[in-house]
Amino acid sequence: METTTEESRQRWQEWANRIILIALLVANIWAQYLLWFGEQGIVRWQQTEAQLGEARERVAMMEVRLRKLNEAIMQLEKNPQALEEVARRDLGLVYPDEVLFVFPDVIRDP
Repeated sequence: METTTEESRQRWQEWANRIILIALLVANIWAQYLLWFGEQGIVRWQQTEAQLGEARERVAMMEVRLRKLNEAIMQLEKNPQALEEVARRDLGLVYPDEVLFVFPDVIRDP
């Protein structure tokens, strides 16, 4: 009878080892899924890195534009002739004794 108890204990130990192994495999597969495709996974991290690169490019372009606009502002503040040129070109301002002629860009045939 001792051998039967020993055999059953050994079978039970084998089944317990198999169950533990299967549970560990399932947990490992789930952890791998979360690592790669989860909310904080590697795929999401790569997407975030790409978005960060695009945002940095846009910021760099805006900084260049801001620098040019600041230069234009400084030029207008320091040079009255530049201010007059912008007023004439963009706003169509003229002196009281001047006449402004506006020509169309495209001439139509009658």
